[in-house]
Amino acid sequence: MVREELVIAPMRSGDIPEILELEKKAPSAWSEDHFKDELQQPAGFQFVARNKTTESILAALFGRIVADEAEILKLGVAEFARNKGVGYQLLDFAVNYSSTRGVQNCFLELRASNEAARLLYEKRGFVCVGTRKDYYKEPVEDAILMRLEI
Repeated sequence: MVREELVIAPMRSGDIPEILELEKKAPSAWSEDHFKDELQQPAGFQFVARNKTTESILAALFGRIVADEAEILKLGVAEFARNKGVGYQLLDFAVNYSSTRGVQNCFLELRASNEAARLLYEKRGFVCVGTRKDYYKEPVEDAILMRLEI
């Protein structure tokens, strides 16, 4: 596995077109308006992971903090950058960021069929705590709910 050298930084509105490219093949893709709305969320946090040399965005993560809980809403990694530690590094950054803001538990959900994502989250310490029947649409699929105690 070749590990990418990354720069992780807060997302800017100018990053949206590049992030939309990452989303093209996602089964639950967000729209441009959705990304714009997320940037306006007072409790939200949004980070991008850029290739240190080319400055191209390899991954993006969106979450929110309410009281002592965080929720990861979306983690997207460019197809060509998967299995190179990019998603893990960005997830780890977001968890550490949340921890510095008093978060004690971090939650997320993912498609039941998304084995690669589940393994990534488990590697970071998340555990399955439940399922949500038919949570996702197009295609209809259960969600796995995961939690990390920080």
